Amino acid sequence: MAKDIYNQTAHPENKSADDIIQELYSLVDKENLENDLEFICGLISHEDKGVRNAASMLLLSRKPEKAPKCIVPFISSEDIAVRNLAGEILVKFGSLAVESLIEYNNDKSDDDQKFIIDLLGLIGDPAAGNHIMEVLSATDNDNVILACIEALGNIKFEESIDILLLLYERNELYKPTIVEALGKIGSQKALDFLLSKFNKEDDLTKYSIIESLGTIGDINTYFFLLEQIPDVHGPLVCPLITSIYQLKEKFSLDIPYEDKMKSLLLYTLNEGSADHKKIALKMVKIFNDKDILMASLKFLGDDYELDDMVREKIYNNTGYFLEEIPHLLDSKPENIKHILNLLMSIISSLSEEQKEAIPLLLIRNILHSVSNYLNHPDEEVRRTSMEILFYLDVETAFLFVDTMVADENIWNKMRLIEILELLEIDASTETLARLSNDEDEMVRERAAEIVNYRKSTI
Repeated sequence: MAKDIYNQTAHPENKSADDIIQELYSLVDKENLENDLEFICGLISHEDKGVRNAASMLLLSRKPEKAPKCIVPFISSEDIAVRNLAGEILVKFGSLAVESLIEYNNDKSDDDQKFIIDLLGLIGDPAAGNHIMEVLSATDNDNVILACIEALGNIKFEESIDILLLLYERNELYKPTIVEALGKIGSQKALDFLLSKFNKEDDLTKYSIIESLGTIGDINTYFFLLEQIPDVHGPLVCPLITSIYQLKEKFSLDIPYEDKMKSLLLYTLNEGSADHKKIALKMVKIFNDKDILMASLKFLGDDYELDDMVREKIYNNTGYFLEEIPHLLDSKPENIKHILNLLMSIISSLSEEQKEAIPLLLIRNILHSVSNYLNHPDEEVRRTSMEILFYLDVETAFLFVDTMVADENIWNKMRLIEILELLEIDASTETLARLSNDEDEMVRERAAEIVNYRKSTI
């Protein structure tokens, strides 16, 4: 077990954290840190977070070649925070830390061995390949074995393929990790092996195989994946869609679009991770399916990149969006704020000619659906609903003006005043007069100012 190097090497004076940090800053421009390394590295275990951070920054800014050898003993620290900080620093040292990690990984506990192997995998230097293979052949601990398999994949150590294939049948626990490693390493041998195992495995292993095929597959793999479309279901859908798209892009192939493919895309948009949904939306761009496009609105607001993709597609299909928006609003979606903001953005971008082309019945349906949100708990939802009503039809908006005037949010009332100021009609002046008696001083003063101005110009 590593001892606290800081306690061994710190100067005998009982220095405060601030004094130590100042001393570290004084070393920033020092030409050679070799004589100070034990002191600096020892501070990794200091009780003060500021000291630890300052020591880490100094080490990473200079990256002294001998520093990793001083840092690796902290891997055995009983303090998880110290252990993790040492690991983080060593990973950032990259290849400079590989030799020290290998040398330290001698007769260590299973936990230490796993941690070291994980670090070597994160560093990604193939120079660690032989050492990882040695550990793999010598250990019988499943956690260490899995760490070795994952690390060999991360460093893309092609010489490990044969041993990985042998390990595949040893334990069901290893299979998904081996599949993932083979996918990262690549090679025709790995590809042929994965294809041969696909139909024999459970869904968990199939999931990993499908993911790997998207990375290392060839044109024949692409058609193999298309053949799986009729039978795939549940969690396997998302990796299948992703891998088909990856190979489609890689080989400039066409994707057939039919009911089953549409069903898989809808499943991905509803159940997939953000990354899976992004792939599905890219495929929507290819197919231009409006039902899938509307389904994508349900997760608007979850991810900035996804939002941009959805908005771009919506702006290219504004007519269909406006036709469907009343139904969507009536379904009370959880992300109503984002949908209303998008609706406001779209209608405000329409030219007068485009706006006049919207059927009157559709306008009424939109107004009715939007008006239901004037009492929504979210103040931004209420404000956007108010803006949409006034933008689409002023006369209809004034039917709900009592609700708007009664809004408890000051800024919503101020926004209402801004809108009313632009409308030089009797209904506007009457509403402003009501607001000039509002309980909030700022609202009263602004409304009264506009009313008085209008009276003075009559």
